Amino acid sequence: MFIVFEGIDGSGKTTISKKLAKSINAFWTYEPSNSVVGELIRKILSGNVKVDDKTLALLFSADRIEHNKKIKEELRYRDVVCDRYLYSSIAYQSVAGVDEDFIRSINRYALKPDLVFLLICDIETALKRINTKDIFEKKEFLEKVQEKYLDLAKKEGFVIIDTTDRTVEDVYSEVFKTVKLRSNYGF
Repeated sequence: MFIVFEGIDGSGKTTISKKLAKSINAFWTYEPSNSVVGELIRKILSGNVKVDDKTLALLFSADRIEHNKKIKEELRYRDVVCDRYLYSSIAYQSVAGVDEDFIRSINRYALKPDLVFLLICDIETALKRINTKDIFEKKEFLEKVQEKYLDLAKKEGFVIIDTTDRTVEDVYSEVFKTVKLRSNYGF
């Protein structure tokens, strides 16, 4: 089973995805990946390197192509849990002004997840949790990104979980129950 966690930074994706992967003995991974392209993307996102938004979209797609090889390999042996995936590209990059059809086109060969969780939270809560001033983490921008994620969730059938004012254990319990119900086996 290929399980993806999406949402703005500070929504709880990394914490919950790692906890789930550990509890079901799945391979945990993330995007941007740890590839050469993924490292370049991180430099761009931190503001150290400047590129056009379309170029960044292409880099994410290139990183995803490489990342999909690893995901497919791992899926032969066990479940895979991924912190961010294609839908992060669609949400963030379309809000930044890149045409959604272009983003979908360059990612048309991306592996389709079996289950996608969208973790949402109040923007103020997210900003407190991440405690950072990264270029991608401006309040108005995050509000628009979260709105885009919610649109995607309705169209794509994501499981939406609001993490505002909830404990990690409470959110994890809801995630685990959903995975158990959607999987072909019990844990």
